[in-house]
Amino acid sequence: MLKKRAVSTAMLVSCALIWGTSYIAQILGMQEIGPLTFCASRYVVSVAALALLLSVLGKRRGNADGGRGVLTAEEKRAERRKTIRNGAICGLALFSGSVLQLVGMQETTAGKAAFITATFIVIVPLYGLLAGRIPSRAAIASIFMSMCGLYLLSIKDGFTIERGDLIILLGAFFWAAHIMACSAFSRRSDPVKLSAVQFATVALLSVAGALIFEKPGFAAVAASWPPVVYAGLVCTCVAYTFQMAAQRYVQPLTTCIIMSTESVFAAIFGYIVLGETLSARELTGCAVLFAATLIAQLDEVRNGTAN
Repeated sequence: MLKKRAVSTAMLVSCALIWGTSYIAQILGMQEIGPLTFCASRYVVSVAALALLLSVLGKRRGNADGGRGVLTAEEKRAERRKTIRNGAICGLALFSGSVLQLVGMQETTAGKAAFITATFIVIVPLYGLLAGRIPSRAAIASIFMSMCGLYLLSIKDGFTIERGDLIILLGAFFWAAHIMACSAFSRRSDPVKLSAVQFATVALLSVAGALIFEKPGFAAVAASWPPVVYAGLVCTCVAYTFQMAAQRYVQPLTTCIIMSTESVFAAIFGYIVLGETLSARELTGCAVLFAATLIAQLDEVRNGTAN
């Protein structure tokens, strides 16, 4: 179990690193197209990529199911229904969080948006309390440190609450719900198939939203293909599938804290690629975030539990 947890932790860190580059892809991609169109395009790419992967895996696996033998037709139908239902729930939470974040960002700063979105670190253990899970003292300390680190890294000129901030805060509840749903469902279904259904759900909702609110043109979408393809294949297909698979062995709270380091990687890549500077305050925030991640990991190993 310890080895599986270590591999899963590495996968989540990879997710955070990849998502740290997604800000650059979004900035470049949305120079020609709107946010809903960009979202729709990247998820269509991810669905196509995972469909191809599942086709290849299906040929290799045949009809066997994890060594349990050949499934009957009824068992296959039941498994398919469960995967579609669970994947759609994950997709709805992912889409809701994404859209509320996009809407809220129209009326606030990027730094505040990143900080408020990251409050899912606090919301996830609140959801856990409803299920009777009480966080340890070390977990509470890592939550506090994560929020402090994110504040130092994201908030530059004081903190005031505006309408856009409240919309993003509402989205944070859906990001937290997405993490909890992935944790619950990834242990019951194939994570690759779950991801495929999740991406298809987001793609359908995003396409509908883009057609209604943005009316994108093919030429504009085609002009944005490099960042769209990168975001679809790497930031979406690879990263979210990694998250789905990793959450089978890592607690939701620890997942949150690891994923919060996305802000650190975003700052690093902004410095390397876009020439953005990192102040002493921001570097301190990065260090505090990494320390919180380490504490959360040590606490999980000590407790010897996952999910």
